[in-house]
Amino acid sequence: MTNQNHDYNFQGKIIITADIRCVTGLHIGGTEEGFEIGGVDNIVIKDPLTGIPYIPGSSLKGKMRSLLEWAEVRVSTNTKLNEKTNSWECKPCECGKCDVCIIFGSSAASSSKEGPTRLIVRDAYPKGFIKDDGTRNFEAEQIKNWEQTLGEKIYTELKTENVIDRITSAANPRTMERVPADSVFTVEMVFDLYKNDDKAKLKKVFEAMALLEDSNLGGGGSRGSGKIKFECVKVSERKLDYYQGKKEQDKDIVKDKTVYEILQDFDKFFK
Repeated sequence: MTNQNHDYNFQGKIIITADIRCVTGLHIGGTEEGFEIGGVDNIVIKDPLTGIPYIPGSSLKGKMRSLLEWAEVRVSTNTKLNEKTNSWECKPCECGKCDVCIIFGSSAASSSKEGPTRLIVRDAYPKGFIKDDGTRNFEAEQIKNWEQTLGEKIYTELKTENVIDRITSAANPRTMERVPADSVFTVEMVFDLYKNDDKAKLKKVFEAMALLEDSNLGGGGSRGSGKIKFECVKVSERKLDYYQGKKEQDKDIVKDKTVYEILQDFDKFFK
């Protein structure tokens, strides 16, 4: 149904799948009730039922949005000094009108909105762990690689760091849990098409992915953690006919490309 006020008309979805390779160790923090003496106080987020580490879609989407906001000059730094922290705070964009807000969403308080949020980013699990039917595969190659390298049912490493007091030179060691370098996760992103120019906006998603490759995901980025690389990117289009029960096949647009290759030939792929 067409929205008479904004001329929105659902046309289908663009589905992006990609492998996320951890070039360095990855730490996305979880929570734990209580601490053991001598235990790790910076743990990795894990599936509570299986103990398998994963990358939350919210972490991935939030970092992509943040990087794109800075690149698009959508971050306001003209704010007052926070007297509690004695630092200047930056305010993210909530205009509801720009491409960043349209793609990644804006708060309910925004004065103007351009229809539904376009981008969904799902949680990323180890490659092969989630089967096509949604069940778990503990024989997945990534799971086996971890167990062969780290030990049975061990999927993370411990990195010990020393915090050096710059006055006394005293060391204060701390331990951080990380997913090891060269681990591979699989992510799915879904981009909804409501207006004729939405496909052009899709380019911003790949720009955000490229920015993330040269930044870091998760914690400890300035100390070496969190460098990632998107590999084997696949993009397909699922048209409205599919959701109406017709035998409309997905149209493959991109197969096994890097983010940079997609950006180079974006107009050819998405004409």
